[in-house]
Amino acid sequence: MPLLEVNHLTQRFGGLQALTDFNMKIEEHDLVGLIGPNGAGKTTVFNLVSGFYTPSEGSITFAGEATRGLKPHAVTSLGMARTFQNIRLWNDLSVLDNIRLAQTHWLGYGFLNAVLRTKKYFAAEKRIEEKSRDILEMMDLSQYAGECPKNLPYGLQRRVELARALSTNPKLLLLDEPAAGLNSADIDGLIRYIRWIHDEFKISIWMIEHQMKVVMSLCQRLTVIDFGRTIAVGTPDEIKANHDVIKAYLGDDNL
Repeated sequence: MPLLEVNHLTQRFGGLQALTDFNMKIEEHDLVGLIGPNGAGKTTVFNLVSGFYTPSEGSITFAGEATRGLKPHAVTSLGMARTFQNIRLWNDLSVLDNIRLAQTHWLGYGFLNAVLRTKKYFAAEKRIEEKSRDILEMMDLSQYAGECPKNLPYGLQRRVELARALSTNPKLLLLDEPAAGLNSADIDGLIRYIRWIHDEFKISIWMIEHQMKVVMSLCQRLTVIDFGRTIAVGTPDEIKANHDVIKAYLGDDNL
């Protein structure tokens, strides 16, 4: 059984059809990409899969569970984590607190435990603190634990966002344009980090990315959409040579 299976996904916003009959299967330990021109519907796919939108038509099954209609926190609890094209960190909290807060869905204690400061409360808080510091160490972020993300360079903020996603113990990590806003050196570092995360954590990764260097270096398989429709699926080499893909990116006059 695939880790993620998407069948005949269609999304309409009023009279606009943003996505038409989209299908996808992701197996355990896959590293795959979703690409296409601006406005093609890529982020709409991620919003549907992660629970931010409810599809107009179609089904989504993740980790053996039908997720259509589930809220994002419920999808996260099944083992799916996500980063965003525009970084969404809690900028006035410390880096450490950003990582700690991402794990609140499995605290294991209720309001009364927190008020009374029970053994259960202290045990859970200790476990989350230790795990958060372990993640920061693994991502070379320990020295920034007490800093607010807004005070960090953009490349480090991207890494903090990755660390926060990893702290939820995902089976599948969705990366929405992780290279957006990065310079060439940071992009090279990002490629190394994503490859290391894939191998070290043994998770599946599905990414949207406009930087072809990133997807061509990392992805085993690419899906290309244009105007909400899938126009090609294949290996990076197959996609680079696909006439429909070249046309979608460059237009007939530039072929």
